[in-house]
Amino acid sequence: MSAADCEALEALAAEWFARGAGEEDVLRALTDGLPVPVHYPAGFVQSRLVAKLPPDPADMPVAPGRVAAVMVECGTCRAPGRPEALSDGECGACRGAPAPVRHPAALPPDRVRALAAEARSAAAHG
Repeated sequence: MSAADCEALEALAAEWFARGAGEEDVLRALTDGLPVPVHYPAGFVQSRLVAKLPPDPADMPVAPGRVAAVMVECGTCRAPGRPEALSDGECGACRGAPAPVRHPAALPPDRVRALAAEARSAAAHG
């Protein structure tokens, strides 16, 4: 992917980290079940980052003294989500619902480049 592609995807990747995902979570979401060949890597990465975005912890209230809510997966794309967010077992993206607009804090360019390099390496050796 080009530097411009990485910059365009930066906000989506940053949203994953803002929601508590680790580097391995992002890498796994981008590389599990990787098709061969990937014809348009930037489009593929964008699609995966949007479709598999973890739920926002702020949207998951936890009662005092209780454990966090149970998570389930979309029956179509396997994206994680709260049971009430998966109407008829499908996430909003699979039902064709528009994705919410989020404005996460940006990652520094060197961090984006490092994460992109890891994804490329995993895809090449996957």
